[in-house]
Amino acid sequence: MGEHPSADEVFHRLVDSIYESAMDVAAMPEALDLFSRYTCTGSPRYLIWDKHAGQARLGVTPHGCYTSASTMPDSMRTGHGHFVPALAPAHITRPSGGDTQLLAEPALTSAALYDGMDLARGIRLFDTAEVCVLMSATPGSTSVMPPDHRERRLAQVMPHWARAARMQHRNFELSGLASLGLAGLDTLDFGVMVLQADMRVRYANSWAESLVQVDAHLALESGVLRAWPETLQGVLHRLLDAAVHGGRNGAAAAGSWMHITSGGQPVPIIVMPLVSRQPVEGPWQLPAAMLLLGNSESRSVLDAAVLTSLFGLSKKESIIAIRLAAGETLNEIAEREFLSPHTVRVHIRDTLRKTGTHRQSELVRLLHLLPGVDLERAGAASAARPRAARLRGQG
Repeated sequence: MGEHPSADEVFHRLVDSIYESAMDVAAMPEALDLFSRYTCTGSPRYLIWDKHAGQARLGVTPHGCYTSASTMPDSMRTGHGHFVPALAPAHITRPSGGDTQLLAEPALTSAALYDGMDLARGIRLFDTAEVCVLMSATPGSTSVMPPDHRERRLAQVMPHWARAARMQHRNFELSGLASLGLAGLDTLDFGVMVLQADMRVRYANSWAESLVQVDAHLALESGVLRAWPETLQGVLHRLLDAAVHGGRNGAAAAGSWMHITSGGQPVPIIVMPLVSRQPVEGPWQLPAAMLLLGNSESRSVLDAAVLTSLFGLSKKESIIAIRLAAGETLNEIAEREFLSPHTVRVHIRDTLRKTGTHRQSELVRLLHLLPGVDLERAGAASAARPRAARLRGQG
């Protein structure tokens, strides 16, 4: 009780804190504080500098994190085209025009040795064409820690900071791309869910969440999608199982179902495999499928090639399905495609079987689930366009 931690204990706490800060910026002030105490340095600063924008993206001190240049301490901000003096000598030049320019230099290595002056000038932890990660601190009193002792501690710690900076950069890139992707899914006018085979929801866009909230037949309980009655639950389980296992085997295993909400609204459901282009096998990567919940107010249909990919329709079946969705009658389709009405009926029967629908009206609603189609590109005559446009206007 009351004993001070040893230098080794402080070092291991510091290293843990450094790598934790690579995953969570909020942990970085504590890491800088531990670093300051372990190396007997003052005013540690961590800066991510945007070379193109000419300003800091992130600044951190033991007192907090700053994501806006206007809120950063004076020691971390640019002023009239000049960079922070404490970081300038080792890494910055100021051309005659007055603009600040970062210089490239070799990456930090574990074999390097550092002293207080290195930190005072600023050490480059990570450098790309877009960003530079810099760290600085002021030397502490030599009466507290001899310079050679500080140098050994710096040589111990700085490679960890450099490694963590690389990890942080990668994490920022991935999280940024993920955020953009999810924001894009929220703009869609139909529901998107990513589910595991056990019905656990990994992601749901805003439309899917809204639908589940208003439908008494569906609910999210502790992150698991529940459906009533049991027949609907069984259908979803079968569709998910087929998509998950079919996707893992490299086969297209999309399935569909027409769900009637508790308010009487028909909502087409499509479940399809979700396989990464670079699959990662292991305990953290569980098989999943994508569930699409249709918006019955939508009045657009799919491209023929997409219908073929999803449901294995032939080109002729896809075109006939598209014409049905565009509002054409069976006789009109037969005339335009130079087929007999009987042949058209056979194609429609096979299409209903492949898509899991039971009536032409269900098939049309299913096709209205997803984005629009170019009828000419699909192989259908352009004469169908005005009728389809009228139907969309009526909807």
